[in-house]
Amino acid sequence: MFENLSDQKKINLFLIFSAVFLIVFIYQITKPDDGSGGDKFTIADIKASFDGTIIKKVDLKKNVFSFVKILRKNKFDTLVNLGEYVDSINIGDRIIKQKNSPFFYAVDKEKNSRKYIFTLIPERIFNNDKFLQAWKDSCKGNWKDVVIHEKNFNN
Repeated sequence: MFENLSDQKKINLFLIFSAVFLIVFIYQITKPDDGSGGDKFTIADIKASFDGTIIKKVDLKKNVFSFVKILRKNKFDTLVNLGEYVDSINIGDRIIKQKNSPFFYAVDKEKNSRKYIFTLIPERIFNNDKFLQAWKDSCKGNWKDVVIHEKNFNN
């Protein structure tokens, strides 16, 4: 197919295909978010579960601590983003995040337990068909503190 083309034409053809590929690739990386990109992360956060002891507070940005490294039984150490709550939790505390919950619990050495929000749920995600009905029901009850209503963003 390309045997009859000169070397210069083959090079030009290669450059054209490479440029088209590069343009498509860059577009895919930089295309505007359609608003659903965060949905999968919120849903994944709710589905996540872990149980471990905090062995270190980690600053991924210089002197900004929001992550902790936890030691889990029979599993690899795990890095967990606790956001602003990292200041309320101490090294040596046990943190527990149950599957299908937006909350996590910190248990100190004296066995005192504290409940924290692991992920917030924007109203648009709550109204999405991918958001499980059981979770929607929970949002009307004991999860109501984690739902962010859109009107709160306009104030």
